[in-house]
Amino acid sequence: MKNFVKYVPNLLSASRIIVAAFLFTFNSFYDTAFLVIYLYCATTDFFDGKIARKYHCESKLGAALDSIGDGMTYLPLLKILIVQKLIPGWIVAWILVCLALAFVGAFIALGRFKMFFVPHTYVGKLLGGVVFVLPLVAQFVPLNVWLVAIAVTATVNVAEIIYIQLVSKEPEDVLSVFHVNKNVKKDLTEDTVSATVLSDK
Repeated sequence: MKNFVKYVPNLLSASRIIVAAFLFTFNSFYDTAFLVIYLYCATTDFFDGKIARKYHCESKLGAALDSIGDGMTYLPLLKILIVQKLIPGWIVAWILVCLALAFVGAFIALGRFKMFFVPHTYVGKLLGGVVFVLPLVAQFVPLNVWLVAIAVTATVNVAEIIYIQLVSKEPEDVLSVFHVNKNVKKDLTEDTVSATVLSDK
């Protein structure tokens, strides 16, 4: 049973990717089937990470599947906004630039660490939350204001991620720029203390 549990997070993430593909077939946020699928994706997104952390089975594959799942869940929202003509062209362009920069950052990480590495930061979590509630609040808030908030948060997020990808000494899934290389520095400090103790002996 314990061996099976370690596969559960990746199975949830993989199922989210498969199910989320159906979101691209909808042209409205208010279709019941769309909301059911969307809420399934949100639920699995919450539990895959929670289970992985609880049972200490985080993995690079899991992080990659989670990022792909996020894209598959949220890109259909942009498609619906465009089809329904609910989003100005300049905000679409702004969001697409952020997405393009995110890919640039991923390839920077690939060049430095020989792997795709996208940290899940606090700002990234905030962005996910702001985007997630979009279909649920679209009828009740000024939509353009919410979309600008998403674009601004996405800009801060991608800038932070690229900075982390550029300065990290190893591909750590850090929570913010303030956590970059913290473990590396800690290891270096411990090694220095150990060396000092040995030299004293």
